[in-house]
Parts: sequence; structure tokens; C-alpha cells
Amino acid sequence: MDYRHICTAGMVALHDLQTAHKLLEDGPESMNLRLVLIRHLILEIANIADLAAISGRLYKNHPNLGELYKATRTDLDFFKYLRNIYVGHFTPDLTAKTFEWLPYTNAFLGSNKLNKQLGISWFALETAINTYAAPETGHKIFPSDTDLNYPSDLTRFLNLLGETALDSMSYATKLVAVTRSYVTIPDLDKELLGLAITAGQTDFEFLTKRRR
Repeated sequence: MDYRHICTAGMVALHDLQTAHKLLEDGPESMNLRLVLIRHLILEIANIADLAAISGRLYKNHPNLGELYKATRTDLDFFKYLRNIYVGHFTPDLTAKTFEWLPYTNAFLGSNKLNKQLGISWFALETAINTYAAPETGHKIFPSDTDLNYPSDLTRFLNLLGETALDSMSYATKLVAVTRSYVTIPDLDKELLGLAITAGQTDFEFLTKRRR
């Protein structure tokens, strides 16, 4: 297990979660900014979900960490799904379903106006939420279809987003502390020169995705 990687990635996600959550809680007037923050929270919650999934070997010796993950796993999986089809990637299937579910999307297509670009993204978010369902059992998170223009539905989604962001921050804080305890940090007072020489010999190339 790459403890240094998990610790580092956890810190990056934790920083963005804390920052985006605070800005959203402060209530920016711009709906454009609010949506950008919503999308970023979805992204970082999903990144925490990825880290939680590869940290399973830690849970035996750190059961509190495992309990934090277990308590929020269902919600993490939901936001990971939204990340995969709407934020990190915007899939053709989501486009098709958005135009099917909300035909008024056609009126916004191709516009250079910011409010209509916002509308397209908002409609896609609503559609993505509604596709988190199974034909046999229906919606997996909410008990009914979501209409983000309906105040109670929007509040329901934002509450879940905020709660999961807070849960993710709690998990990430603990994960960072646990993984840091497994990392040997060089003595910079004694080893900095050697590390600087190594740094000067660094070769850069495209980084490829590898199986974790």
C-alpha cells in the first residue's frame, strides 16, 4: 500500500473539500459560482471514495477509520457515480438522457450566454441524479424523481451533498493522520543536499495510469 500517495491525495482532497464547502455555505449570490462549487464538491467526495476503496487493509488496525467509511459508503458511491458521468467525464449517455428527460434543453443548445450554459449543466445534474436507479427497484438514493427547480428537492440534494462533504472531511482527516504514521520522512537538516542533487537529476515524462 502506498501510504505516502494516500496521505498526499487525501490532503489535496481535504483542502478542496474544506474550501469549497465553506464558500458554498457562505451563500454566494452567483448561481454560476454555486454550481461550480457543487461540481467541485462532487469531484472531491468521489476522490475520497476512491481513496477509501484502496485503503481497506488499514481498517483492521484502525477500526475507527473503517467505521467512518462504512457509515458513509452509500453516499460516497452516489457521488462517485455523479463524478463519473457528469463531472470528471460528461458521458454521451447522460447527454441523450438529459434531452429525453428535459426537452427544453434544446432551447439552450449552442448558446454563448452564461445563463443558458448554466441551464444545460443544471439540467444534466438533475438527470444524472435521477439515473442513479435500477429498473427493478427504482431510485437508489432518493425516494422519488428529483426536480432541482422544486425547492424541497433541491434542499434534499444540497443537504445530502453538504452532509457527505462533512463526512468525507472527517474520514480524510483521519486517513491522513493514519497514513502519515506509516511514512518515513527524511531528515531535511541532514539529507537536504542529497535530495537536492537527486531533484536536479529528475527526468520528466508523461505519467501513465497504473493499477493500484
